[in-house]
Amino acid sequence: MSTIPYNWRLNIATMLFFTFVQVVVPLIPRYALVMGLQPFVIGLAASSVSITAIVLRPFGGVMSDKWSRIKLMVMGVLLVSIAYTVLALSRDVSTIIASRVIEGAAVALFVPSSIASAVDYAPERRVGKALGWRSLTIGIGFSLGPALGGFMAELLGYSRTFMVTAFLVLAVIPLIATCKEPPREGTSSFTSGYMSSLRDLRFLLAFSSSIIHSIAWLGLLTFLSAYLKLQGYGDLEIGLFVAIQATASLLVRPLAGRAADVRPCLMTSLGLLVVSASFFAIYFFEVPPLLYVASPVLGLGMGIYIPSSQTLALANTPARSRGFLSSVYTMGMDVGNLSGPTMFGALIERTNSYQVVFLTAPFLSLASAMILLPYALKNNA
Repeated sequence: MSTIPYNWRLNIATMLFFTFVQVVVPLIPRYALVMGLQPFVIGLAASSVSITAIVLRPFGGVMSDKWSRIKLMVMGVLLVSIAYTVLALSRDVSTIIASRVIEGAAVALFVPSSIASAVDYAPERRVGKALGWRSLTIGIGFSLGPALGGFMAELLGYSRTFMVTAFLVLAVIPLIATCKEPPREGTSSFTSGYMSSLRDLRFLLAFSSSIIHSIAWLGLLTFLSAYLKLQGYGDLEIGLFVAIQATASLLVRPLAGRAADVRPCLMTSLGLLVVSASFFAIYFFEVPPLLYVASPVLGLGMGIYIPSSQTLALANTPARSRGFLSSVYTMGMDVGNLSGPTMFGALIERTNSYQVVFLTAPFLSLASAMILLPYALKNNA
């Protein structure tokens, strides 16, 4: 292991972390549906992960700047293992929600430190490239996890799949614990460091687009999974859909990261436009096999959007406040995960139609792209 550079140890660790997380996450709506829960309750169970994530992310970010990114990532892995053990033992919605709340704490500690560490190790003017590679490893996790989870659920059932994953994720810890953190000069005060960076327009644009995009994507994914279950499709179909889009995104993330070093705002907007087009395709096709036409288009859009948005938010941040700003930026995903499934679930119950939410998602992503595009064109950003 000593021959593997620290940044690549953390890249591999991040890939494995998200692989194991994505083994479980796509199965939760289907597990809840098997238990006989209603759409709104399914949405609540799916989004409850964001309650603790939103509350603890700023704390995790500050501790990342003032204490240790490595130790926080290890703590995140341990909490994920505990969360999936609780999920494996769950028998009602309250224990599912409890598991998701613990998982939210894990994500709040792991993700900001992982993103900040990628920027820490990046050469000057190569932040986008570094984030592109880190995003690539996350994409591999998102690609492998759902397909592996679908296979494991078919073979072992839901509860055993959750328990096995709880043990496997612990293998990530040695990769993280053997890394040495680069030195950081000084720390930011809340008013002079953190608040000034939070007021940066580029950061605000990236953060607002992240919220809108996450509402659309996470709300759509939750109920696309449930809809396919109602239509008689098994676990492998939704796992294959997510795996195809994640695999497609792998082809463009490093290249998108390099392009984002030059035009981060324009690349972020372009990614959202492609995502919106894929959501329209989901609305028109709905079920396999034509549904899989939308999957690689979605992967292309995600592959452009994610490293570009991260670069837009974090490329100009000082190291002493990078963890905190990473935590605030990633809160956009938590807000979307908390509100998207709940809002879409309430909309389905009100209209008695899944197609309504399938049509809502692309317009949300399109609106997010339109927020960014004028600034990108006006400022050559």
